[in-house]
Amino acid sequence: MLQTESKRELQAAGAQRPDLQKRISARFLRETQKLERWFEERLADINRRHTPVPYNPIAYSYFTLDPPISDSEGIREYVHFHRHREPLRVSEMKDAQGDLDAWDKISRTERDVRILAFGKGPIAPFQEDVVHRQLLQIVICYESERLTAEELTQCFDKYCACGKEIHDPDALRKMRDRFEADLRAGQTNRP
Repeated sequence: MLQTESKRELQAAGAQRPDLQKRISARFLRETQKLERWFEERLADINRRHTPVPYNPIAYSYFTLDPPISDSEGIREYVHFHRHREPLRVSEMKDAQGDLDAWDKISRTERDVRILAFGKGPIAPFQEDVVHRQLLQIVICYESERLTAEELTQCFDKYCACGKEIHDPDALRKMRDRFEADLRAGQTNRP
C-alpha cells in the first residue's frame, strides 16, 4: 500500500517537481522503516512469549541429519519418503538383505531424481495430498501438545493453501494418524 501510494504521488508530482519527488521519496523511506520496526517489535514479542518452541523429532525423521548430507541426497530422501512412505535408509537396509521390493522402490526413486536433475519432464505425482501433507508436517513439527481434531481443523481453515475454507476434522485426524504412523515406522526400522 505504501509503495502504491508513493508511486501514485510521484507520478502526480511529475518530472518538473524534483523537490516534491524528493519529499515523497523521503516520506516513503520513513514510513517503510517505521513499518519494518513495527514488524521487528512484533516478531521479538512473539519470540519472547513462545520461546523455546519444542521440536518434535518425528516430523522430518526420514531425513538423514548426521552427518550433514548434500542437497541432492536430501531431495532423494524427500522423494523416496513421499513416494513410498518409508525412509530411503529403511529401503536400503531391506535391499541389502535381498528384498526385491525395496530394490524396486530405490530404483523408482533414482529414476524420479534423474528426471528432476536432468529436466526430463515432471515426475508422477505422489499418492498424497501434498499441500495438506506439508502443512501437517509443520504442525507435527512444533506440536508441543497434540492438537484435537477441532484445533487441527481450525489451524487448517486459517493457514491451508488448498483453497478450502472449511476442512473436515475427521479426515484431518485420519491423515495425521497415517502420516505419523509412516514416520514412526521409519524410526522403528532405523539401521
